[in-house]
Amino acid sequence: MLPFKHRLKKREDFAQVFSKGAYAGFDGLSIKFAKNSLPVSRIGFPVGKNYSKKAVVRNRTRRILRKACSEYLDKLKPGFDIIVLIKSDYQNIELSKVISELQNVFSKANLLI
Repeated sequence: MLPFKHRLKKREDFAQVFSKGAYAGFDGLSIKFAKNSLPVSRIGFPVGKNYSKKAVVRNRTRRILRKACSEYLDKLKPGFDIIVLIKSDYQNIELSKVISELQNVFSKANLLI
């Protein structure tokens, strides 16, 4: 579970990152990221009905993404808002695969310390 200070929750924050943020992607995962004025980085996971019609599948996907991102919290540069996006083709994802793909995406975006 992500600590509360590392969660991106407000609609305005998501909108700002989507409109002004940069993009980096690898395979089925991609991120949008933008600078914020906070001493920590915040991460959000918009997994909507276009991913799956079943809430069970969407919630499981969010839990896997949160767990994978919690592995990188101490390695991320502070001061960024990050939105983790997943393609709808990735229905049966595994934690180990997501962790390795996030490593590639974060390093491609130059967000790792």
